[in-house]
Amino acid sequence: MAQTARAPGGALNRGSLPGFASLDHLFPYLYCMLASTAILSRPVLGGALYMIGQVTVLFSRLAFRGEYQRLPPALRRGGLVLGGLSALFALGILLVYPLAVDLPLLWLVFALSCLLLLMSELAGRVDRAGHHSGLIRARRLVRIAEMMLLTCGAAALILFFSQPKQTAWYLLGGYALCCVFRFLSLLGEQNPDTDAEDSGWQRLMDGGGLAQVNAYRVFRAVMMITVTALQVTTILIYTYIGTTAPGVFSSLLIAFVCAVLSRWLTDLLLTRPLFHQKLAPSSTLLTGLVLWLLSLASFLLHAMNGNLAFSFAALALCTSGVTMAARALESLEQDMRDVVHFATGAPQGLALARAHGALSDYAAMVGGMIALLGLALITLISGGRLTRDSLTLTPQPLLLLPALALVIAAIPAAFRLPLDRRVAEKTRTFLRLKENGETNLPLQKQLEDLVIKVHRRRYGIWLVIWVLRPFFYSKVIGAETVRPEQDTSIIFTCNHGELWGPVVSNLFIPFSFRPWVIDEIAVPDESSTYLYNNTIKRQRWIPEKLKWPATRLVTSFLKWVMRSIDSIPVYRDNPRALVNTFRETASAMEAGDNILIFPENPNDPGQAQAGYLREGIGEFFSGFAMAAQIYHQRTGKCAQFYPIYADKKQHTLTFGQMTRYNPNNKGDEKQRIADHLRGEMLRMAGLPVGEPAADEGQSERGETA
Repeated sequence: MAQTARAPGGALNRGSLPGFASLDHLFPYLYCMLASTAILSRPVLGGALYMIGQVTVLFSRLAFRGEYQRLPPALRRGGLVLGGLSALFALGILLVYPLAVDLPLLWLVFALSCLLLLMSELAGRVDRAGHHSGLIRARRLVRIAEMMLLTCGAAALILFFSQPKQTAWYLLGGYALCCVFRFLSLLGEQNPDTDAEDSGWQRLMDGGGLAQVNAYRVFRAVMMITVTALQVTTILIYTYIGTTAPGVFSSLLIAFVCAVLSRWLTDLLLTRPLFHQKLAPSSTLLTGLVLWLLSLASFLLHAMNGNLAFSFAALALCTSGVTMAARALESLEQDMRDVVHFATGAPQGLALARAHGALSDYAAMVGGMIALLGLALITLISGGRLTRDSLTLTPQPLLLLPALALVIAAIPAAFRLPLDRRVAEKTRTFLRLKENGETNLPLQKQLEDLVIKVHRRRYGIWLVIWVLRPFFYSKVIGAETVRPEQDTSIIFTCNHGELWGPVVSNLFIPFSFRPWVIDEIAVPDESSTYLYNNTIKRQRWIPEKLKWPATRLVTSFLKWVMRSIDSIPVYRDNPRALVNTFRETASAMEAGDNILIFPENPNDPGQAQAGYLREGIGEFFSGFAMAAQIYHQRTGKCAQFYPIYADKKQHTLTFGQMTRYNPNNKGDEKQRIADHLRGEMLRMAGLPVGEPAADEGQSERGETA
């Protein structure tokens, strides 16, 4: 996502942040503001001059290397318009403003800004040129250091011939520090080989394969909005620090805490298992954007009240949100490579890397242009002089409002991302099977529905789960014993316990699955009557007059829930329709989905009253195990069955001993599986266990080993 830690048009380096969030931009920007303060007593002018140079550099990367012509036409036109506006404001700052306010030394600050930009660009070019010519890294670093010493000499000549010695040494030390940070940033850079021919660029960027891939279109929009917002936000942060901190060292210290340390701590947090393993990149992106938005709002509140300490704390939180969003985009970009491979039928690594490089540079340029316009307006409004009293009237609205607007725009776009961890894993599975010469048509069709067609993640169901969990809290026991096998689906079975089992299993089972749901609930036209007769009618605490209105309300909610959890309807009393249940289940298992089934028979003649038992375990249907038989016939794989007991009294959800479908069993394999699962549930419930059906194939223990 960044132009700062990669060669132009090259692949992104892991660990970099887009645009101004990198060290080699942070300190030069602050330095230009401090230099402008020391020479002109106008800090914002230095920031504006640096932005003029930075926008020019980004535009030249796109225009002069031909990357600009490869962008979509709408982006090219928008960039040219913004570029024209930025040029007008830049000319106003460089030509009109010095004459209006008598600032002949403005060109001195501009010279220092240009020298910094030149040093940064030359350092990157020397490193890349040395890499392509085969020069060892140590020699490349020596040449970079020599070039930086030459620019330090040029800066010394400029400063000592125009400024008092004390000011000159002060500013020369700051310049040298910028060189050190740029040198350190180069140590972490990689130089990918970008010389290979890129024949797939135009097809990817214009009306070709990717134009029809919804997941990629959404990702591209999110990436560009986020990178643009990042540019404006970070410039706002540095501008506020540079105009409020009293000196160079205090500015650097505050910037280090608010920008660098906060970023490092966030990176460290994201590597923890709690976040790295359980939080999908799309969820991390949304979390980062929300934190980003809230911290900007908090910053505005505290800045307007003149509370510097809380303002800096809000900026540190803002950096954390920015870092989370940037890291999520990096992970999503890796997933997008697999999506593009799936959609186009062939790897598009180089074309995609160059596309993302150009789009990132473009977004960074747009963000820089917006920031430049804001800085230019601040310069004109305040005369380049900012005091603590005027801060509430100038930089905050002019730089904060565009940042807020961009982050707000990024959040609904991020909600449209269809990619989660499960979809990414399925995409990788399909590509691996394809490389091995295998086909999986159900998985292919499911991925086409998920990533190519318009498919949105249903975040609302996760909100419902989060709200309901405290009311149905159950401790999960034995989930660590579940060992999924590669490319083999699991069938989970759970007791009903009226509504308790279905509710807590969907809330707390720590694995993805598609549940079986009886058609009276899963099919909207049939759900109201069933729900009334089997559940709400029995609830004594609901007044009779309110039971039907409550049923209709719950039915509408259930319709949405069934769609969100991707349930499989079970046509229990319709044998012909039941065939569709098993076909859909087998196709889902072929596509890599796990299944959740509630196999109790509510109409068992041995029960005193029809319906699901509140306590204990009813008799099982055995026909559900046919799903494993069909799955084996289609794939040759033996599905695993895991029993789960939901205990309402103890508030526990316990996983029992697994059994596996045994195609060599000459007896009633379906009944054996049903007896094993029911026996495990009875054992976990502390109830007497009956004799299991005989297995004429392998022994039970041999199967589950």
